Amino acid sequence: MIKVFRNLKRREISLILISIVFIVFQVFLDLRIPGYMSEITVLVQTPGSQVSDIGFTGLLMLLAALGSVVSSVLVGFFAARVAASFSKQLREKVFTKVMTFSLEEIGSFSTPSLITRTTNDVIHVQMVIAMGLQAMIKAPIMAVWAMSKIAGKSWQWSATTG
Repeated sequence: MIKVFRNLKRREISLILISIVFIVFQVFLDLRIPGYMSEITVLVQTPGSQVSDIGFTGLLMLLAALGSVVSSVLVGFFAARVAASFSKQLREKVFTKVMTFSLEEIGSFSTPSLITRTTNDVIHVQMVIAMGLQAMIKAPIMAVWAMSKIAGKSWQWSATTG
């Protein structure tokens, strides 16, 4: 797989790095939302709290959720661009390689097998790249950040998540 990823161009690598920045921003906002909810709960239970304070905190929570959605859409867009560009290059290389085969080599493969290799297998690699950028990068960042955020709360929560 590493051999395949060596074919990434600078543009694709830069889009991946931009995606990672948006993923970190998304994780930040996702982990900020429970804090806002906690503030709203405290304000509601505190006698003499102003409705404007609750509304302002609620607005901040909604803005964080909206920012998270926008960030998620941007990551999806960049991931799709990287995956589509990379799969185009991969299909080109597979096609060029097949075209260099001699008649004897072509005879050892069936036509449906060659078609499958140039379509289905490349689509699977494309999906791994697109989903990988969205899920496989976000999950470890979210896990580490959430555990570090919980670690300062109490030893019970730290023990449960660790």
